[in-house]
Amino acid sequence: MNKMKKMLAVSAAAIAMVAMPAAASAEVLVYHATNYTSGPGKHGLWTNTLNSGSDRFYEFQSDMIFTVDTVAGTGSLTGTAINPSNAVAEINILLGGFLETTNGSPFQYKQEGGGAYDPLTDTPDVDFFTTATGSITIDGNQFNLRSNPFASNYAFQWGQGANAKNNDFGGSSWLLVEDANGRNLAHWDVNFNLAAVPEPTTWAMMIIGFGAVGGAMRRRKKPAMAFAYA
Repeated sequence: MNKMKKMLAVSAAAIAMVAMPAAASAEVLVYHATNYTSGPGKHGLWTNTLNSGSDRFYEFQSDMIFTVDTVAGTGSLTGTAINPSNAVAEINILLGGFLETTNGSPFQYKQEGGGAYDPLTDTPDVDFFTTATGSITIDGNQFNLRSNPFASNYAFQWGQGANAKNNDFGGSSWLLVEDANGRNLAHWDVNFNLAAVPEPTTWAMMIIGFGAVGGAMRRRKKPAMAFAYA
């Protein structure tokens, strides 16, 4: 029994250690951002006239993360993207000015090939960021977001069908950038799908659950203990 109590105490401590930072950041949503589609021209970043042909299409890599702080009303899109010529784009965009609907605001929702959106009813559930700062650095050349970072008052949009390419859950934005000399470039696009990153507590429960199963198998002659996780 003492050994079992010790195991349970260690397990509880492990859960607490992992759960503490999760609870502290419970209002921060974290997603993997991936290319909006597969097939010819798939991309997460499109650089318009900076490149030509297929080199304008940069594919998001596995480190691309989109976050939303629902309390602070801020977000971020950070990670790398690579084009067919292996040029590497380092994306570092910070977002603010959270908006639940464009209704009554000067900002617009852009549908293109994505899902339809009704700002009066906020259907489907699409949210917006109305400010953005940061840069996109391509092979050492830094391009900064302008002080007015969005083309044609299209805010940074995310939600169901918001990637402007299909009805999947994702996001998109039409960004105004300038080079290191302050020269304005034609707008760039980001279009991406989103998938939630599992919370750390989920992995902790799984690991402890596997340990409990292994222990039960070694103690077949003893009464089984049942564990239930919400």
